[in-house]
Amino acid sequence: METRRVLMRKNIWAAAALLLIAGAGGCARTVVQPKYEQQLAGSVVRPSQVLVYDFAATTANVRENQGLFAAAGHSLSSTTKNDRELAIVQTVQNRMAEDLVSGMRELGLPVQRATQGAVLPTDAVAVTGFFLNVDEGDRLQRTVLGFGAGQSTVDTKVEVYAPSTSGPTKLLEFSTHADSGAAPGALVTGGVGAAANGGMTVGIAAANLGVSAGKGYRSQVEQMTARSADQAVAYLSEYFAKQGWISQEKVKQAKTRE
Repeated sequence: METRRVLMRKNIWAAAALLLIAGAGGCARTVVQPKYEQQLAGSVVRPSQVLVYDFAATTANVRENQGLFAAAGHSLSSTTKNDRELAIVQTVQNRMAEDLVSGMRELGLPVQRATQGAVLPTDAVAVTGFFLNVDEGDRLQRTVLGFGAGQSTVDTKVEVYAPSTSGPTKLLEFSTHADSGAAPGALVTGGVGAAANGGMTVGIAAANLGVSAGKGYRSQVEQMTARSADQAVAYLSEYFAKQGWISQEKVKQAKTRE
């Protein structure tokens, strides 16, 4: 009985791995939407450091993979739904903070990650925010049907603060949106027969990936969080250059949605 359970678990995770590859790309979208920028008479003095705080997130804003294979895998797992959602929260929080830090360091700014509750020095600025939505969607639907069915999404709000005598002052606010795209599924790319026989082959899935498969992302929402961080850094670079904190040569073009 135990051997059967082990084999079933291996088959489920092997199938899930294939679906992760097949559903990870194809017209995936990541955009920034500007929300607020403080209008000042002059530029803000270049900070001595930029502190990146972990983005707030709760399990109430997280939806784990709803696919059939995922449900079967969960039934064989000793973890609870809350455990899995907390793991997703920690994954996206770490990815966002780490990628924001590394991305802004490439811009030439003195950046470091800050622990929650750390006091913001008077000559520093803070980059923080929260996850509005982290939805793993339905990987099986994305793979078989496509065209947006079972789409996974990550939405964040990013804020930049500077200290003042009356408390933290908001300098900038924008949101990011990342999704898995609306590529056709196996019913289209592989035909009805291919879908009936288990969907796309590994070769076809890899060809349709459309994103980097070699960075070691553990989930698609982590990969989308990385894309969100990249776009956030790009938009921040535009603001930093406007303030004179970095040179124009360092500016990256953000994909904005007004």
